[in-house]
Amino acid sequence: MWLTGRSIALIAAAAVSLALAALVGIPALLYVTGLCAGLVAVAVVLAVLARPRLVLTRTVTPAIVEPDEPVEVVLDVGVVSGVPVVAGHWRDRLPSTVLGTATGTVPVTGEPRARVEYVVTGRRRGSHELGPFSVSVGDAFGLVQRSLVAGGRDRFIVLPRRHSLDVRVGPAGATDGATRLHPTSGLGQDDVIARPYLPGDALKRWHWKATAHHGEPMVRQEESELRPTVLVVLDADPRVHDHAGFEWSVSAAASVVAHYGGRGFDVDLATGAQQVSLESGHGLQDALVVLALAEPDSSPLIIPARERTTFVMTGSLDSTSAARLLQAVPSRDTIAFVARGTSEDAHGALAAAGWHVVVRDSNEDLEAAWAAATGVPA
Repeated sequence: MWLTGRSIALIAAAAVSLALAALVGIPALLYVTGLCAGLVAVAVVLAVLARPRLVLTRTVTPAIVEPDEPVEVVLDVGVVSGVPVVAGHWRDRLPSTVLGTATGTVPVTGEPRARVEYVVTGRRRGSHELGPFSVSVGDAFGLVQRSLVAGGRDRFIVLPRRHSLDVRVGPAGATDGATRLHPTSGLGQDDVIARPYLPGDALKRWHWKATAHHGEPMVRQEESELRPTVLVVLDADPRVHDHAGFEWSVSAAASVVAHYGGRGFDVDLATGAQQVSLESGHGLQDALVVLALAEPDSSPLIIPARERTTFVMTGSLDSTSAARLLQAVPSRDTIAFVARGTSEDAHGALAAAGWHVVVRDSNEDLEAAWAAATGVPA
């Protein structure tokens, strides 16, 4: 609780009136002294008796957003008090990772609750907390004010930035894509359908009519036997990443997950001890949220043993970290995106295991690295 400038002026006027009454001998000035000092005293007493309490409801829409997408925050503010008070300036605390202005004056509506709102934008992927909220309240004459705080916080999540990827994926020389698919139900051995091209699918499997119809490479698949599946691995080990490199890997992992999930593939995402599975692309947002919240983590990768096309997003490897990845990732059909600075021994170990290794820089466009993995000109 504090006295406003108006109270300070009344106290000063009371002091001057008292001094003049004593020096000049004008008793009437004592009435002015009493009036000024009395107003301030009454305001202080009422502020003590009021015991105001802040009631707040914060609504954040939407709670999960794309990069650079605005978020609307609506605050329903009410003050419960033993005596009438007036709400003034409000402020909702924002983290440094958020752009926006969350201050203003509570509108006078005559209702017990008032509505204020503002718009913010997340500067980077991840979870962003809003709050606590504070508002100043005072008496009707503006003599005494105090600050009320509502400690509740709400958050919104910004998904990783993603990039469109070329549908012509897979390094040259990969084996037949059928080895990277798992069983599913169908109608019979003769039921042949077309599915999107997988890394390394043989030319003999191409479905030319479906390719012409869809405008992207399609291959023949026996519905009763096969369904396309890929694995995306984000190596979050802090020993192989700097900040820029880790962000590149997160964005690349999100782009690959969205690329295949949006095309109806089964996609498994693994990062540290966390795993998320998308069946026919369903659950894509859950996987993107996991990546949005991903932080460097030295937990060992846990990946079920199953042969399928695998994409590994990692950093600058030495022979030890390369051996760790080779032990954790079960698939031999693997495309690994590694940072420049990876040792020759690590590069050689991955290549010897049959992995296709793509060296990238932290400031390199994902599309260029993807083209390097596919052999398709950027």
